[in-house]
Amino acid sequence: MSSVNLANYIFEKIKQFEEDKVNYISSGNIKDMEEYRFVMGELSALRTLHDELRKALQSEGDFDE
Repeated sequence: MSSVNLANYIFEKIKQFEEDKVNYISSGNIKDMEEYRFVMGELSALRTLHDELRKALQSEGDFDE
């Protein structure tokens, strides 16, 4: 697997994890404020990774979202 293919695979996985977190939050399954903060922290980290990987792929000309 080339590094570009690996980066695209990771990009897609991060995007899926991000969507899963948003769905979890919006489904009403959050038990308390502590869990809400934890999930929001995870979502923030995923979005940061998503953005940084997108920028890296764009700078290499290998972005195909």
